[in-house]
Amino acid sequence: MISRSPLLVALVHSLIASCCFATVAAAAPNFDKDVQPYFRQHCLGCHGAEKQNGDFRIDTLSRKIGLEDTPQWAEIMERISSGEMPPEDVKNRPTADKSAAIVEWLAARIQEGEAARMAQRDRVSYHRLTREEYVNTVRDLLGVEYDATDPGGLLEDAEWNGFERVGSVMTLSATHIEKYINAAEIVLDEAYPDKPIEYLEATTQAAVVNENHPYFESLQQEGLLDKVRFELVTNGEQFRASSPYRNGLKFPGPGVYEISYVVSGLKPENGKAPRIQVFEEKLDRILFEQDIIAPEDAPITVTFQAHFPGTSTPQIRVMNTTGLPRHPRSTAHSRIPFINTSRPRAPWQVKITDQQGQPRSPVLIIDSITIRGPIITPLEQQRRDSYLPQEETIPAAREGLARLAKRAFRRPLVEGELEVYVQIVEQELAAGAPFREAVEAAMIAVLCSKSFLFIAEGDENADRSQLNDWEIASRLSYLLWSTMPDDELFAAAERGQLQDQGELQRQFTRMLNDPRSDRFKEGFSRQWLYLNKVGMFPPDKKLYPQYDDHLEQSMIGETQAFFAEVLEQRLTLREFLNSDWTMLNSRLARFYQVQGDFTDQFQRVALQPEDHRGGLLTQAAILSLTSDGARHRPVHRGVWLSEVILGKTPPPPPANVEPIEPNPVDSPKATLRMKLDAHKHDASCASCHKKIDPLGFAFDHYDAIGQWRTREQVEGTGEDPLVDASGELVDGRKFQNAEELKQLLTTDLDAFEATFIEKLAIYGLRRTMTFDDHQALAGIAKVGREKDYSVREILEAFVLSDLFQQR
Repeated sequence: MISRSPLLVALVHSLIASCCFATVAAAAPNFDKDVQPYFRQHCLGCHGAEKQNGDFRIDTLSRKIGLEDTPQWAEIMERISSGEMPPEDVKNRPTADKSAAIVEWLAARIQEGEAARMAQRDRVSYHRLTREEYVNTVRDLLGVEYDATDPGGLLEDAEWNGFERVGSVMTLSATHIEKYINAAEIVLDEAYPDKPIEYLEATTQAAVVNENHPYFESLQQEGLLDKVRFELVTNGEQFRASSPYRNGLKFPGPGVYEISYVVSGLKPENGKAPRIQVFEEKLDRILFEQDIIAPEDAPITVTFQAHFPGTSTPQIRVMNTTGLPRHPRSTAHSRIPFINTSRPRAPWQVKITDQQGQPRSPVLIIDSITIRGPIITPLEQQRRDSYLPQEETIPAAREGLARLAKRAFRRPLVEGELEVYVQIVEQELAAGAPFREAVEAAMIAVLCSKSFLFIAEGDENADRSQLNDWEIASRLSYLLWSTMPDDELFAAAERGQLQDQGELQRQFTRMLNDPRSDRFKEGFSRQWLYLNKVGMFPPDKKLYPQYDDHLEQSMIGETQAFFAEVLEQRLTLREFLNSDWTMLNSRLARFYQVQGDFTDQFQRVALQPEDHRGGLLTQAAILSLTSDGARHRPVHRGVWLSEVILGKTPPPPPANVEPIEPNPVDSPKATLRMKLDAHKHDASCASCHKKIDPLGFAFDHYDAIGQWRTREQVEGTGEDPLVDASGELVDGRKFQNAEELKQLLTTDLDAFEATFIEKLAIYGLRRTMTFDDHQALAGIAKVGREKDYSVREILEAFVLSDLFQQR
């Protein structure tokens, strides 16, 4: 256990320097031509040189909108958007379309200014690691699995437009520093325990009948003592004996463990499969979930890995989350040991099978549990040993710290940089600390240094736009793997090869083919598409009783598996807009009412027109994240599509917009679309909503959780009204439903490609895009068009572009 000294804490705070960012000016459109005539005709008479109503003057405001006087311009935009200004009693009041055009112009300039401020770069740019990146990097550096999302772990990452990697919003506070110190101490305590932790494999039966049990003798005579099992019939019951660490067998200590269950799963015909859920009670963490389908006479083994921090024995529990509702009597366990379903149960217990021996409900049967660990690979142990000196001398400490710091900082050390950490060892020794604790104090400082916690790009002593080889290595590794470079990538940087296009392409291909690239497929798709918002507003259980955690996870899983399939199979951007296939598991197939033989794993499935699916836009994850848990939200769906697919952010709504009330129970039934049509009669709303609403109305056949329907179920009198999903785009093209809208969108792939590339660049470069980047982005788009919009080729073109290799 490392003792924290005040000296160490003070030094760590000084090692994490504040990071500043300079402004990149965006080229401003023509103020005099675009908006000045409007202000001169409608505003300056009351807010100009001669008259200043409310002490507010427009003509003296800076024309660098978004960069200067932003609060004042935002207020002007809000007043015009709400219809408050110009006042209704003025002569020659502008039309709603003219006012809307001014609002859009101001909103665009303010957004450009925000992007410019966020993309600003000094000589050195610092981008703090996300929680996920921190966990992955610590694992690759020291072989320790740090649980950053547990209570007491690292703070949640800041987000900008769905992205968690934008450096300018990843601020650093005193609380962050304290969390990083705590994390470093925990990580090093596990990597270098006070006493060696021995590997242990322990197995136990799920149910054990001892000599005092009334059925012991009968089972012994039948030779069935080792055949007793534990059945889980209900979803409210826990199997609490799910740990072999009892009866004197001690838990070895913190680390990663491999856990195996021998189980059977009995699935009713046309019903759900039993679903095993393993969780740790003290950590309040789900360790593993999976549907189980296996005959009781042919059980299967499911194996997974889990990390247990601390030294106390894990409290592992198992549930069958798809079982019957629990009843205090009929579903409780009796004293009769369970062997199989053919043996009699207590008369008062619910029957597991029908007269034909088929399961009446999902039944999970547990035979045994095995836990092995802690698991440490030879490479992980070798690295740990290389950092910690084998002899108690300052030169040995210096050598170990040099190896740790070079890998942790992801670059060679500069002259004199190591001395800061060697001095920590010397000062801790002078204060009376044991040698090993003194070295570990310096290791904490390394793990809390800005060079570890931040991805740094640039040179403090010179203006440099081109990344060096070490910076390219980190940028590529954190793009594709969300972690530090591996040994091969480090070696290429050491040889100065990564500025060679051929070598960079080879490394890109190698890394994309590595299983660690799944982190890119999951991370980019989640952030680009706002998948974190799925389940943000939990659906009303009365309205959507079929919605559960497994369905929610499957919704997100479909979208991420779909993205991965498009990338891996070298498919094009068209698939994201419209496809004749998707990725389904058994839970989502049942929800979509797609017939077939499915498991808990996602598989590619051909779709028929009657399935009403295809592409991203009709996937349940996308449709539910744009809803509020009770009803679909056409406006939200339209805004999502406009921002994520078309790359156009609508102006913010006026502050005084009244919410749409539920339909009164004593009024004729009306769809949400009928209520939203009121926007067309409000001049201040109509001009924006005519661009947004049609995009959302196209998906009105899908309810708040993405189920297909032909009628909208609403309160009121009369028959539920038919869904009207027709609409008209701003360019006059019309559609009747989502399918026709998707076909229209595929005819304008260039606009979607430009949006996709910009989102990819934000993710990969960890900053917003500005006007200065447009030419480079257009160059990547040109390559994409030449490659028929292949997503794999677009990603490669991005990595090989000058944009990727420059700050």
